[in-house]
Amino acid sequence: MSVESHTWHNTIQIAALSDVGMRRSNNQDHYGVVLSANWDEWRKRGHLFVVADGMGAHAAGELASEIAVDRVGHLYRKYVEKTPPDALVAAVEEANAVINRKGEENSAFHKMGTTCSSLLILPQGAIVAQVGDSRVYRLRGDKLEQLSFDHSMAWEIRAATQGLDAADVYDAIPKNVITRSLGPGPSVEVDLEGPFPLQVGDTFFVCSDGATGPLRNDEIAIILKTLDPSHAVQLMVDLANLRGGPDNITVIVAKITGEAITQDPTRTEPLIMEESRPANPPPRQKLRNPPWTIWALLLLFGFATAALVYLHRPFEAVISGLAAFAAFVFGAVYMYSAPAPEEEEPIKATPKRRLGRGPYEETICNTTENVARNLAATVVELREASETNHWKLDWERVNQLRSQAQLELAAGDYFNATRLFLICIGAMMAQIRMQSKKKNPLEDESKVDLI
Repeated sequence: MSVESHTWHNTIQIAALSDVGMRRSNNQDHYGVVLSANWDEWRKRGHLFVVADGMGAHAAGELASEIAVDRVGHLYRKYVEKTPPDALVAAVEEANAVINRKGEENSAFHKMGTTCSSLLILPQGAIVAQVGDSRVYRLRGDKLEQLSFDHSMAWEIRAATQGLDAADVYDAIPKNVITRSLGPGPSVEVDLEGPFPLQVGDTFFVCSDGATGPLRNDEIAIILKTLDPSHAVQLMVDLANLRGGPDNITVIVAKITGEAITQDPTRTEPLIMEESRPANPPPRQKLRNPPWTIWALLLLFGFATAALVYLHRPFEAVISGLAAFAAFVFGAVYMYSAPAPEEEEPIKATPKRRLGRGPYEETICNTTENVARNLAATVVELREASETNHWKLDWERVNQLRSQAQLELAAGDYFNATRLFLICIGAMMAQIRMQSKKKNPLEDESKVDLI
């Protein structure tokens, strides 16, 4: 596993890494980094980054994600007559058609699919094309923003029940059930977001759910803020593996480092969509909220079921549980039986009009004394784990990094202390990863969360 890194004309730093994880026998993720060859091409087509997470038995998912990345990267550059947003959407739609055809032609690949998250960085700003639950983020200053919408059952239901106190219902929904992907159908709806204006220091992050599952948004924010792209992608993969690595892990980090990329005086081509395509797509079908009595009955019977189980009255508990389930089914049917809203008139986009509704989540990055001290404690925990498991580490390097971090912490420089502790953790975990669990990923089902 090695980090792929690029620097484009001293204006943008890129690093990418993909890993099979600790539980899978093959890597069904693919990624693509398509950089402009020169300034003229940059002004017209920008830089493209794609992450695809395949789904399907045997090699089907791997093939689907490979096709998605290859076709999107190739076709986007091919559609020179289209504006960048239209070219990107057309490329994703054609990639979907190719995957679907291959799935229909070969029974071994039937219903194969893949997510596809694409980030297009242009002089006018960043554009996101989204299908599935891989993600695109932007870190600006101390704020991490999720620019893409997860096409998952959990996110769709949360959006539909916005304003209701349904946290328990949301937490109970499986997070890995996606509602949209490339391949299963002959056509697919592609979400477009942006443009998001560029500033020096903006850091974009594209990843599969193998990264966002084990890692919290606040951890991602701190890593992106304190580490350069190469160290950031390596540490996020190592952290995900240390926490069990339940899925393939793919990450791309692109950091804007030069003003020339944000202040190009020749950028004249506006981000205008074709008139036949809505600039802001019609809203997702608005689901009807069931009558409050349904939610009340669901909560009542749910509470009664728990109480009856506690009182060891199984027969009554089963009856009450069935009643709660019936209320839930009725509510779900009621929500999804609403007729689709009337289509809105397409609106022609202008450079000032934003596509989509992102960002969808925001997380503040805090490099405080408490954060630095927690990382210092993590270094101690890793050392103890290494000694217990007899892992052989380069202790001279580890101790040097730890000592430097402690000095910065004592001096009150929490940013540099956090950065050095993270580098120290990354150095330790890279060596630990090479010596543990990889020999037989299925041998030990229990994983220790050290962070």
